[in-house]
Amino acid sequence: MLASSIQRCAVHQQRPGFARCMTCAKTLCQECATQWDGIWHCAACLGARRTALVERSRVPAWIGVVMLSLLLLYCGARLMVWTGAVIAGLF
Repeated sequence: MLASSIQRCAVHQQRPGFARCMTCAKTLCQECATQWDGIWHCAACLGARRTALVERSRVPAWIGVVMLSLLLLYCGARLMVWTGAVIAGLF
């Protein structure tokens, strides 16, 4: 009766269970179980988790681009005014 209560690996039925995937709840052997961030995963769930894209906001990047563009525009305009004044002989 004890032998029938032993959990088996979902992939390798001849091997005893070692861990349980925390995403899909499959029982895994030592070869199939992978620990990532302290949590056991099967290969399929780990692959899905690793390829999941983290969507980051692009607003800070665009604000930086706009601020840099305005700064360059301001400096360029001041440079052109001072260059024109020097060429015209006002200073």
